[in-house]
Amino acid sequence: MSTIDRWARNVVVVVLVLLAGMIAWVQFRPNSDPTHFGFVWGNAAQVANPEYRVSFGGGAERGLFRTSMTAEIGSHLDEITPDRHPGFVEISQDLFGNTDRTEFPGSSLTRYLRKFRGGEGVDLSAKKSAEIQVRSLEPEALTTVIVELAAPLAEEDLDKLGFSWDLEFKRFFLSGSQSMNGKPLYWWPGLGGCEATIFVDHDCSIKSAVSQFRKWVSVLKDGDSASLANLGLDLRLLREAAARGKVYGFIANLHSRDRALDLLAKPEVRTLHIVERGREPE
Repeated sequence: MSTIDRWARNVVVVVLVLLAGMIAWVQFRPNSDPTHFGFVWGNAAQVANPEYRVSFGGGAERGLFRTSMTAEIGSHLDEITPDRHPGFVEISQDLFGNTDRTEFPGSSLTRYLRKFRGGEGVDLSAKKSAEIQVRSLEPEALTTVIVELAAPLAEEDLDKLGFSWDLEFKRFFLSGSQSMNGKPLYWWPGLGGCEATIFVDHDCSIKSAVSQFRKWVSVLKDGDSASLANLGLDLRLLREAAARGKVYGFIANLHSRDRALDLLAKPEVRTLHIVERGREPE
């Protein structure tokens, strides 16, 4: 065998070894399992984007070089204004664990979220301003509101605010201002309580939104910090919020002006912001 033939054979062997190694890495790399990928990074997209109701209909797909999923995003008014059309974003991760996503569209809620002051005590001035705004509404107005609590509350203590709190309606803020994207950390269990998300608890046996959030945070690893940062999240702050397990505020759809006034009158409520208005379905 000539020197050239031996060289060519060695090149082929090296290429085959590298290809086999790459395939092995694709199969066994961290977060390569589509369900696990959807659970970790689909929920991360929701935690970082309280402006939208994020749901996942079809799971994630793993390719040779990239794992990806498509998420459906909708308005918080969707449940009472059903004729709105959802949008879609893609979340993906490459061979080296770098996670990215297509940009979420702009939302009027963002400016309210970046001024969120839940847990910072009573503010009579803010509450009075909110009351003036609420009283300008029509009696049967449909509104989406961001409610700031005066002090962080345990999930079970929120019942005194008069909500039924079925799991799928628990749209909770689990921190005050979040340093990286300026928004509070957020958790929504999804329609049906978890059926619309790629959640590990497929039987929806966890009936606490805070417990679900803690379960999600518990699977995050130190090596996920950079990818979380790409989505606007800080792993240290996520772990701190999970350890506290307190609710600083929430998003709610209200069906009348009186319901908003009733909320404002409660001492647990610091203030509320009307962020979207809807109309009665025909």
